[in-house]
Amino acid sequence: MSPTKNVLISLGLSAILVPFFSGCSSKNIHIIGEKRIEITKHKSIQEGNFLKIMAELENDDYDETEGFVYQIEWYDKNGFIKDTTPWKAITIHKNQKVQIVEMTNIPEIVDYKIIVSVPNK
Repeated sequence: MSPTKNVLISLGLSAILVPFFSGCSSKNIHIIGEKRIEITKHKSIQEGNFLKIMAELENDDYDETEGFVYQIEWYDKNGFIKDTTPWKAITIHKNQKVQIVEMTNIPEIVDYKIIVSVPNK
């Protein structure tokens, strides 16, 4: 099977399996600091030649508003980092959810990692 077909099959399987296996145990998520923010869903899709990711982050605390930063690392088929987004700040109010959407501009990208940094209180 050609490498292109392997990538397409892998991406197709990822699109099917990610909703079942998304969450903080996923290899695509890394939380730095206190675990007060949860990534409840995340998935990737191909849009033309580019990989697009969508994630839902939740603050399930009824008492506190949480501020944090996140960035995305983009990987090629060999597992090498090809690009990262700048750190972006977000605030999630108590018991709320936010969605993030990011898309790479490099066609060779096939995987990603969401990095969330939550400051210690």
